[in-house]
Amino acid sequence: MKSFESKAQDYYGEVVINKGLMSKAGFGARAIPVYVGEWIISQFLSGDALTEEGREEIIKIVSSHLPQKADKNILLNRLKEQEEVKIIDDFRVNVNLAKNSHELSIPVLDMNNAMIQKGIIDDNSMLLKTGMWGLGALRYVPPDGEEVKRGQVWMVDFKPFQSPGVDLQYFRECRKHFTLPEWIDLLISSCQFNPDTHTLPQKMLLLSRIIPLVQPRVNMAELAPKGTGKSFVFDNISRYAAVIPGGKLSAPALFFNSQSKQLGLMPRYDVVVVDEVQKIHTDAAGEAMAALKMYLESGRYRRATGDMGTAECGFAILGNITIGPDHRPLYETNGIFKELPASLQESAFVDRLHGLLEGWFMPRITKNTPSKSLGFKGDFFSEALHELRSDLQYADYVSHSMRLPACEDMRDSKAVARLAEGFLKLLFPDLQVTSEEFVEYCVNPAVRMRQQIRDELAKLDQEYSWVTIKSERPDDFQMSHPEEKPEQEKAEAPSDNLSPDRKAIETMLNIADGQRGVSYARLFNPYLRGATNIKLIDPYIRYDYQIHNFLNFCETLTATDAGLSVDLVTGADTKSQETEISTKMNELKESLVPDRIALAWRFEAGLHDRWIETDTGWRIVLGRGLDIFQKPEGKFTLGFVDQTKRRCKATTITYVKKA
Repeated sequence: MKSFESKAQDYYGEVVINKGLMSKAGFGARAIPVYVGEWIISQFLSGDALTEEGREEIIKIVSSHLPQKADKNILLNRLKEQEEVKIIDDFRVNVNLAKNSHELSIPVLDMNNAMIQKGIIDDNSMLLKTGMWGLGALRYVPPDGEEVKRGQVWMVDFKPFQSPGVDLQYFRECRKHFTLPEWIDLLISSCQFNPDTHTLPQKMLLLSRIIPLVQPRVNMAELAPKGTGKSFVFDNISRYAAVIPGGKLSAPALFFNSQSKQLGLMPRYDVVVVDEVQKIHTDAAGEAMAALKMYLESGRYRRATGDMGTAECGFAILGNITIGPDHRPLYETNGIFKELPASLQESAFVDRLHGLLEGWFMPRITKNTPSKSLGFKGDFFSEALHELRSDLQYADYVSHSMRLPACEDMRDSKAVARLAEGFLKLLFPDLQVTSEEFVEYCVNPAVRMRQQIRDELAKLDQEYSWVTIKSERPDDFQMSHPEEKPEQEKAEAPSDNLSPDRKAIETMLNIADGQRGVSYARLFNPYLRGATNIKLIDPYIRYDYQIHNFLNFCETLTATDAGLSVDLVTGADTKSQETEISTKMNELKESLVPDRIALAWRFEAGLHDRWIETDTGWRIVLGRGLDIFQKPEGKFTLGFVDQTKRRCKATTITYVKKA
């Protein structure tokens, strides 16, 4: 047992748990948050261990009371037959003033208008806010034609799966028994990550993720490659976090629905997280972004309908970005926010983000990533973070202790202060911190997060000057940060970024819907020049127009003195289709021989990605494959022969130099 584990056991006792038990408890593939699973496990522990008998009891509970969506009609039928049904679910209560009633939401039954006894609400007020996971006992009252005109499902009993509260003073007092490295490891394990697989900078990045859970109205972004676990902590360690998995971002969903008179997510949660932000779209009128920008600045929201309010909710966006061979953002020079939707590239929005997490420094999730050490139980940890949000003594400490020499911008100083306060609450909840520790572990990480935002603003909008933020004790990052905008970032873009004679550089090219002036030669020639082998992966070279696209691609190729080989990997639906494609490919193969171009092809099932790769080290990632042109309006219209006269489909092409 590690030192932080033995101390956690000694001083925190029953509110810590072995984080490795979730994978052993028998939940299978049931989609429940970690904090719910740990609450159930904790009821059947023998000491710190989960016995086989305990595991069997958990399996019984899961099979009996944790239904799946497919069980909906079975449950409804049991209710109809007057059976009391007990289920584990994420229950929530809405107040309907028009009907003078409380309406219970039961997700597994797709029901939003069930009834609930008032005493249950009085004992569990969180049902009215974020909702609560728990074991609910349900009964059905059929219509009687008099008092009950419609059948009603009632919740008659409820057992919440969460900590009834935390002794925050005790939580703070016990912190003094841990060294800072031990405390950090305990927090990392509590977040369900293995402390042994992360460096100290990576641990600090992980802790940065949960600052909005402990500090009110923190707005941030994390941009990283896929598979680094950006949303995991929000989905699993706190019931006070709401995750929006892409899709449409609307003002009613975020703030207030004027039709239903129901609060949106921001007034009900501690943090709202937009995951897969690159897939987000907003309303055409721009109401969502206008309301969001107002809220991020002031904490107030106002709907076009006149409805208004305030909240203390934080806001986070999580997005996937392209990483170059140096393991840094591929488009760092021109601005990494340019990979996001246009509405999120607006400088007025980006400036309202307090910090940017450099997620490209995080390792991918592996089988060794989940913690198998002791950590705080999820429900306890969630409540502790929530309670710390409203403690004002940390703000007093920051206001008296933080110094940012020569930082004139109010947004910069407020952002750093707010982030530093979050780090202080996480790392030194007992406020037993030296001035040196405060600067090193609270202020400097906060400066770095805000500096990333300032750098992106200078790349997005020329009205933002290049600024270097420094603390009173600058770290290596601050000292090495250039005082002036790097020269390469000042360089103007070439007048023709599609010139076939341009220099091959790593970049991303966005082609707009309806754009003209594009051809395979203009797109690819600079990157194919000098290659002796070209590999094209495209699952859709099947139908005549797609094979003609490939023919057009081959027409742009020029063999070196050593000749040129072209390898095509594509797909087919049937064996007969493979035969048909091969007949046409053989004809093309023969026609290429005089130009010393050797064509080979094969079929592979399950292809999805589309790219070109050369033996000179270039990879060209094709969003749509070769199918980038709209269908010509007719055989005798412009564009039927000359690709540059044809209109394009919207797509993105990425050029990457392999290491």
